[in-house]
Amino acid sequence: MMKLNKRMMLFIGLGVLSSTASAQIGIGVNNPGSTNAVEINATEKVVIDKTGKIGVGVAAPKMAIDLRNGINGSMAIGMTNQTAAEAGAGAVRYNPNPAIGVQGYIEYSDGTVWVPILPYGKPRIVVMAEKTNNNSTVFETGLWPMGDYTDGIPGRSSAYLTSWTEKLDSDSGQPRTNFNPSTGEFIAPRAGVYFVTFTFALAPSQVNTSFGQNQTEAIWEVRNSSNAVIQRIKTNNGYPQDTGNAPNAVIVGSASTASLYLNAGDKLRPFVWINVSWDPDKRPLLNTGGYNVLTIVEQ
Repeated sequence: MMKLNKRMMLFIGLGVLSSTASAQIGIGVNNPGSTNAVEINATEKVVIDKTGKIGVGVAAPKMAIDLRNGINGSMAIGMTNQTAAEAGAGAVRYNPNPAIGVQGYIEYSDGTVWVPILPYGKPRIVVMAEKTNNNSTVFETGLWPMGDYTDGIPGRSSAYLTSWTEKLDSDSGQPRTNFNPSTGEFIAPRAGVYFVTFTFALAPSQVNTSFGQNQTEAIWEVRNSSNAVIQRIKTNNGYPQDTGNAPNAVIVGSASTASLYLNAGDKLRPFVWINVSWDPDKRPLLNTGGYNVLTIVEQ
């Protein structure tokens, strides 16, 4: 009988190891079907191929993790307190905090912020603001010189309404800065259809004029990224009747509601034009709250 020395035993061991490495590998699988993968669990068929791709119920995964088995291919995603920068660009998480229209939503990291993935039917951009002061800016040649005013709306002059109180400026429930409450200007971050409305009311006073027809106009103005006027929309012109002398005071105002297509970078801003006085004086707004408001909702 031949004796085996240490060198011969080493060669035999290497041969057995080499034979095992080239054969099928199965964990909980009696007869794995692939020589190029690790198979786990014969029932569910979890496969790790030689390139590191994982298939769950998928014999030949094509992605890093492939769940497309045609029956139960869903994937569960958990929560994390990491910042988007800590998680890194491409990370995905579930955010359980309620937003507008939903109780929770999926977000992905762009490397800087967590970006919501929008559910079907959920509003995207929502802006709400209220105005309770008399600040305005005449921006075109009219009866009053161009410039800023703080004591009322100049008569017979195109005047932006400025110094708004922002109630909400969000994109799918996340705070944004698309609306500038100081100027009243909204800049569309992406192309789309936006439903917009704003109203204003003048403080109770007499309505009389000897310079033409009484008129109050609420107007939306759209400018492109080069600041050129694209369109102006007024949907409700008020033509109040003369009230005569004091104390015949009434509230007058107007509203403008429209659906607009805006390109990314387009600027949207409300302005007014009024002619309700005997003289070309300025008229204060009704600033008790709820009269001078605007809303912008992306459709």
